[in-house]
Amino acid sequence: MTQYPFQVIMMLARCEYRFFALQWVPVIMEKLSSSSLRGWLRFKHLTLITTLAQSQNMHSAARMMHLSQPAASKMLRDLEEYFGFAIFERLPRAMQPTELGEQVIRHAWRLINDADRLVSDINDLREGGYGQLLIGTIPAAAPEILPAAIARLKRQRPRLSIDLQEQTSDRLLAELECKRLDLVIGRLTHISQHNLFDFEPLLNEPLRLVARHDHPLVLDDKVPDLELLSRWPWILHPLSSPMRSVFEAALAEEGVTSPNDVVETTSIQATLQLLQVSDMLAVLPRSVLRRPLESGQYAILKRVIGKPLDYYGIITRRNDPLSPVAQEIINHLRDLVVDLTDNSVLSDDSDISQ
Repeated sequence: MTQYPFQVIMMLARCEYRFFALQWVPVIMEKLSSSSLRGWLRFKHLTLITTLAQSQNMHSAARMMHLSQPAASKMLRDLEEYFGFAIFERLPRAMQPTELGEQVIRHAWRLINDADRLVSDINDLREGGYGQLLIGTIPAAAPEILPAAIARLKRQRPRLSIDLQEQTSDRLLAELECKRLDLVIGRLTHISQHNLFDFEPLLNEPLRLVARHDHPLVLDDKVPDLELLSRWPWILHPLSSPMRSVFEAALAEEGVTSPNDVVETTSIQATLQLLQVSDMLAVLPRSVLRRPLESGQYAILKRVIGKPLDYYGIITRRNDPLSPVAQEIINHLRDLVVDLTDNSVLSDDSDISQ
């Protein structure tokens, strides 16, 4: 029987072997500490992680970082040896993140975006600016209370730069988590997200079935059933959106198959244009329809599809302090909701009757 030195036996007791690059190496399975990480990790490491996550190719990542491939490969090996696990799986045609690697990549993006924001804010302030506010919003909030809140904030801070992005909640929350947005006006899309974000409800979102004013279903003046509606062409949000989920759930409840003639988009403008020039139907938030209905080019069908969407509201990163300007616009949003409720502006259908 082979005899091993005591030191080797002790090392094996504290290590496990992992496959990094093209060789098995022993990895000390010691608990990470934040103080050690802050002293060791560099921004070039974060850049390599995120660049490699995007390109999934070491040669491309090295070229984008102006490094030789051996240098980039060594940097990745150093990272994996430090963390004690493989960040990327080496496949024949790509480098795919491992399960633990996905977590490292997610935090790397947050740190890089934080650094980008620091540089942007400092440069802006040095040039006489007044900072920046990055807001994400779902379509329902865009025409309703958010513009009024922005207008109030701009009256107080006319030189503040505001960047407004309109998208579905799931995409906005991904941006918020990676610190590409300061706050989101939307809704949580998964039960586990309460661990990442704080949510403050603002308004609910009734949905309406809309078509052009001279659509055959509008002229027929009958209440169409879902089976009939499913045969018409539709403009719908992507399957991942809450609005599409309500639509699909309503069809499933009545045993109706989903339409097979569908255009998917989150753009309100594109939806309205397509409705105007075709026989397509769409389900849209009541709040975005007020002005289009006033133009006389669109009409609401009498059939209601699905229940109202849950309340949308203010979503911020949990345990992440808000900037003063972010807190100010949140205060304006709260005040506007109180004003709308007190003035009965949100009464159910009186403002959108055909």
